[in-house]
Amino acid sequence: MSERPSLIELALLELLASKRSLGLEEVSSELGLERGEVLEAFEKLSRNYMVRLEGGRISWFNGDNPSLFKPWGWMTHYKIVAGSTMVAARFLNPWSIVVAEYQLSGRGRFGKNWVSNLGGLWVTYKLRASPRAASISSIAIPLAVVEALEKNSNVVFNVKWPNDITFRGRKIAGVLLEAESMGEDIILYAGLGVNVNNEPPLDTATSLKSILGELTPRNKILSTITSLVSRLEHYARRSENLIREYTSRLETLGRRVVVESEEGLLEGVVEDVDEQGRIVLKTDKGLMSLEPYKARNLRYVD
Repeated sequence: MSERPSLIELALLELLASKRSLGLEEVSSELGLERGEVLEAFEKLSRNYMVRLEGGRISWFNGDNPSLFKPWGWMTHYKIVAGSTMVAARFLNPWSIVVAEYQLSGRGRFGKNWVSNLGGLWVTYKLRASPRAASISSIAIPLAVVEALEKNSNVVFNVKWPNDITFRGRKIAGVLLEAESMGEDIILYAGLGVNVNNEPPLDTATSLKSILGELTPRNKILSTITSLVSRLEHYARRSENLIREYTSRLETLGRRVVVESEEGLLEGVVEDVDEQGRIVLKTDKGLMSLEPYKARNLRYVD
């Protein structure tokens, strides 16, 4: 099980998010705590955040503080604690970003629980997209996460169909896409969970911190992803390049898999993938196409 953050840790984060730098005595006074309690909370936060204690003052590196992230064309809504960034985004206008330090009810596809502990990047984008752009989001958004991670680590990452980003077979990020109609356009919700400086509790998962052995400024990753998500319409017009890049990163291609889907259990070899993220599965009964949103789970059997 993942360790839940203490109320003191969350309160200290909230103070640092708004004031960036505080003296120990100021923190003690603001929170009504003893100096030792503040130092204990700081020590815990320093494992997953780029915070430092110097000259009796606690500060948070700007590049790791998402409350300072203000990209052009987007409205950022920063929360220390959220039930779910995906749910919070439902009540906002298009071109909104919800970022939380901790989610009480983070979820993946089909309502699966997503552990969202401190130091990760838990974010949902809400944007207006053409049907064409929305249709390629299932390959464009995972690629955006891959590019952001690689740009900030010089490490190679892959995609496990339909929505996981992996490093040497271990999950480092996941994507949840939901959509609703608005006139001729689509309102797209892209929920992302990226293990950056947190410590995922499962052996099948990893984080950038575990891979690199150091903390990474999260705003750099957030900035790269946001820039790429903003260009979704552009990628829709050049989908040939997009599918070529996606195919080169798809670790599932050529593998024998068992997919748990709405049609039941399907077994076969993944032969191809199209620009809408549908895989072509070669089964004993012939070729069949499978939509990403219909796949509940996929495991390798080769």
